[in-house]
Amino acid sequence: MIELTSVTLLIVGLLVAAVSFLGGWLLGQRGVSADDSREQELEETIAVLKHKHEQYQHNVNTHFAQTAELVSQLTQDYRKVYEHLSEGAAQLCDSSQLPQTLLQAIEADQGRELDPNQTQAPLDYAPKTSPDEPGMLNERYGLETPAFKERRH
Repeated sequence: MIELTSVTLLIVGLLVAAVSFLGGWLLGQRGVSADDSREQELEETIAVLKHKHEQYQHNVNTHFAQTAELVSQLTQDYRKVYEHLSEGAAQLCDSSQLPQTLLQAIEADQGRELDPNQTQAPLDYAPKTSPDEPGMLNERYGLETPAFKERRH
């Protein structure tokens, strides 16, 4: 039988430790390479998604720029049609047969030149009637209290 001395046990222990260390290191390297490929795959996915997002933003900007241009063109065309109808009505119709509102509109337009750069887009909110009036984002908006009614009157 083999006699186990302390030197033999020490050598066997060191061999087992070395083999364990080498096995753990090899397994760790295999796991790192799998993580690296997964990380690279995720980075590629992020790059593709960023590119798609930038392309989407570009498409949205282009769409709204074209929409603004078309609406501007539509407004100009509408103005031309209105002016054509006003001139035609003034020239072709007897003023006694035209409705009063159309006559007023024709008279108002005859002396006025519109500057397209000074036209203002319509507001998407109702402007305040007084500085004391609460704004729409005020949490008390629409709720009239007796104190507010007194201040308003």
